Amino acid sequence: MSKSQLKAVRIAESILASLKVSAGMKEVEVAQYIKDALNNYKSKPAFRIIVASGKRSALPHGFATNKVIKNGDLVVVDFGAVCNGYLSDITRTKIVGQPNKKQEQIFSIVKEASRRAIKKVKAGIACSEVDAAARDYIREQGYGKYFIHTTGHGVGRKIHEVPKISRRNRNRLKVGTVITIEPGIYIKGWGGVRVEEMVVVTKRGCRILTKLQRNL
Repeated sequence: MSKSQLKAVRIAESILASLKVSAGMKEVEVAQYIKDALNNYKSKPAFRIIVASGKRSALPHGFATNKVIKNGDLVVVDFGAVCNGYLSDITRTKIVGQPNKKQEQIFSIVKEASRRAIKKVKAGIACSEVDAAARDYIREQGYGKYFIHTTGHGVGRKIHEVPKISRRNRNRLKVGTVITIEPGIYIKGWGGVRVEEMVVVTKRGCRILTKLQRNL
């Protein structure tokens, strides 16, 4: 992992930490804030910015629209920064106002699934085992059919690199590889939650690169 990629992570986290999402804002306004902030860091979006609120948060790739964000909405924000050609990729789910019990429950499940997958990461482990740690937990909680994508992917000079952290990929992780861990639950007509971390594989585990709080 390069210093430039770590800086790209820090830039994205700094912007997310400063981001205030409130009722009445449009998704595109949130995305524009991120773009402007990246520009202030002499950076740019690593990929098309995702801002998906309310029922639209059930779209894993819900790019920003003119939808007005409302009180009680879950808001999935997913973007990355670029630094000297290296990319970052981070997702946080925010709540406008106070979360209800179901929102809290699903967020807690996703966060625990992330923790379990990260705990599995180490050099030599099969990517499928990391995926299973998150996927099996979500299934045990009754939401298996709502986790509709892979658990993660490599990130470097491209936003999607090998390895793919999926149930079918039996390739083994190598020291120094940077990957994302991003389980999610997406319920059509209700909304969705995703939390995405970046980690670098070490011999005995991993180093978590993303430090931003993982709370609603």
